[in-house]
Amino acid sequence: MKESDIRPEALLKRYLELSEQDAKLCFAETPRRDIPCVACESEELVREFEKNGFAYSSCQNCGTLLQSPRPSIEAFEAFYRNSVSSRYWAEEFFPAVAEARREKIFRPRVDRLRNLCSAKAIVVEQLIDVGAGYGIFLDEWRKSNPVTQLLAVEPSALLAAECREKGFEVVEEIAENVSGYNNYADLVVCFEVLEHVYDPLTFVQTLTGLVKPGGYVFVSTLCVDGFDIQTLWDKSNSIFPPHHINFLSVAGFEHLFVRAGLVDIDVSTPGQLDVDIVRNAIKQEPDLLNGQRFLQRIATDNDMAVNFQKFLVANRLSSHAWVIGKKQIVEG
Repeated sequence: MKESDIRPEALLKRYLELSEQDAKLCFAETPRRDIPCVACESEELVREFEKNGFAYSSCQNCGTLLQSPRPSIEAFEAFYRNSVSSRYWAEEFFPAVAEARREKIFRPRVDRLRNLCSAKAIVVEQLIDVGAGYGIFLDEWRKSNPVTQLLAVEPSALLAAECREKGFEVVEEIAENVSGYNNYADLVVCFEVLEHVYDPLTFVQTLTGLVKPGGYVFVSTLCVDGFDIQTLWDKSNSIFPPHHINFLSVAGFEHLFVRAGLVDIDVSTPGQLDVDIVRNAIKQEPDLLNGQRFLQRIATDNDMAVNFQKFLVANRLSSHAWVIGKKQIVEG
């Protein structure tokens, strides 16, 4: 898989442009406050850079990168309701790549997740997808697991309608407002949402509340330890506020899931695109890695690139993270 398969250059460029415009239009006069680390609660933060008018800091305890000072949750809620970039993603960007993502991302994701469930002896009779989007993951899961009871949680009216058209039960709410499904699912999954949410701890606690005791919470999201993010840093297209505001480290994920009351926590980084993302950045800015001979070689030597990506995955150094944790069974 290549980055261009799922994020065509022209669509990505337009999305980033609209996001930059929205950052100015939606947050220009918004008060902001310093926050502690969203993963471990440490207040030992060091300012790293500013992008689109949003400052980012690194946690000196766990290595998480977070947006702070942070506007209010009400400002972010209004942004997601009204922003041009959010509409562009839902109405133009994603529909243009939906089938490519089905083939390149969602089908392999279902296979890998089924293997993970098998390895952990997770029997999935009820599954909730939080932030279900167009319902493609649930659609692919249903093909190989037709007896699983499936629930889509999706706050967007447009995307919730897409899930209903595919025949899924839908709760059209943000996760924190879902009611009637406490201790319901054997597995709650959430793909590429955590980097967006205002309060990751409250969010993961909410996911945990939807799971039966002994059930599992699974999240995939961006990881700051990843090669492409560490290499490109403030020039990384993955870091684009106001959309992406949380980049947890491997240690940060472990802190967060423990604080949310989960055990048997496993963090992996099975990403495939780190080297390709860096290559594409160099095409846009040829002098980006001047003087960094080793990185230049990795980016230009195809065999080395393939082997280096495998190294990143094996050592939890890819920017695409999978995190899973078990809800404890309370005796008595």
